[in-house]
Formats: sequence, structure tokens, C-alpha cells
Amino acid sequence: MPKNTKDIEKIKSLIARNVKDIVSQEIQNEHIGFMTITNVEVSSDHSYCKIYVSFLNNAKHSLETLNRAKGYVRSALAKRVNFRRVPEIAFVLDDSFEKQARFEELLAKDKKEIESIEEIEKKLK
Repeated sequence: MPKNTKDIEKIKSLIARNVKDIVSQEIQNEHIGFMTITNVEVSSDHSYCKIYVSFLNNAKHSLETLNRAKGYVRSALAKRVNFRRVPEIAFVLDDSFEKQARFEELLAKDKKEIESIEEIEKKLK
């Protein structure tokens, strides 16, 4: 198996592209909905793979449905790629977008509070 960074990135890209195609074209489960693969992590021995996904709607239910189909996804992936060993797949919910939105919301709230405090201070002077 390849050891350098470029080869690992190619493997991750190949996995992401093929898994996205398998889910959208072969599984076609309405419970999964619109899915985006945000990241792929492969273990150093290439036996395990975490695929980070985000969904447009109903993320928890979509993730459960996708994880129930991971055996099929792995076997379909084995037919598409020329790996000596196709890694075990685990789908993980990537909630970084929600965390970022929440963080920005908190920053906006803090900014408003600071502005109101500054206005009060100006009035007191």
C-alpha cells in the first residue's frame, strides 16, 4: 500500500468520489436525501475508513440509514476500485457547519451586547 501523502490523498479522493456515486446512484434511498462528503480519513494500514458526511435535512435519521447500508457500500466500492484490501467503512456526521453557524450567532450576540454597553457608557458621560 502507498505510504506517501500524495498517494493517501488519491486514495481518499477515490473513496469519496466512488462512495458518493454508490450512494446517489445505486442505493437511491429517499431517507438519505442530499448528502455531501466533507472529509475522508483512512487509517495508516488502510483497513479502516471514516467518511464524514453532512445532510441537507434530517441528519440523524439519514446517518442511521447510511450506516445500515455500509456493508453494501463497501462491497460496491470493492468492485469499483483496485485496492488489495478495501477498508471497513464508518460514516460519521460532520456537524462543523452547524457549529460554525452557532459560533457566528454567539459572536453576533456578543457584538450587539458590547454595542449596547458602549451606548450606555456614552450616555453616562
